[in-house]
Amino acid sequence: MKRIFTLLACALPLVTTSCGYKLGGLVNGDMEGMKTFDITMFENQTNYPHVAMQVTTALADALQSDGTFRMVSPSKSDFTVSGKVTSVQASSMTTNPDDSYLSLEIGLEVHVSYSITDRKTGKVVKSGEVNGEGSYFNTPGNVQAAREAALSYAARLAARELVDELTLP
Repeated sequence: MKRIFTLLACALPLVTTSCGYKLGGLVNGDMEGMKTFDITMFENQTNYPHVAMQVTTALADALQSDGTFRMVSPSKSDFTVSGKVTSVQASSMTTNPDDSYLSLEIGLEVHVSYSITDRKTGKVVKSGEVNGEGSYFNTPGNVQAAREAALSYAARLAARELVDELTLP
């Protein structure tokens, strides 16, 4: 019985690779032939401190976990991802029924513009804008932590949208 499990464990990688499966997404036409990347720290044009760092980190994590591209040092990369967090917009999602001026749930929308530059030619291969949304409850005692968590979530969603634009046809 142990021998059968060992045989199946060894055969599984051979079967899946011969079927055409691969880790990661598809590379669209603009990015064809590019396999490695590096990321420069995104610029922060908002009043929210650390949001550019959150977006940059979330993007590096999302690109690496997708598996389509491999992160390397800037001197060895095929392309560079750069950009800026252009705005963070807060909006009231729900209000207190007793006081319409008091927001119970606040939404945050992070707006990010990006560009993908071919490191060898210096040409911008792709550029665009992505957004991510998060929300938090305006309850006494944890507003700051809740806002930071919502901002981090919105940054991760924006990063995921950017990765999808690079890897989906």
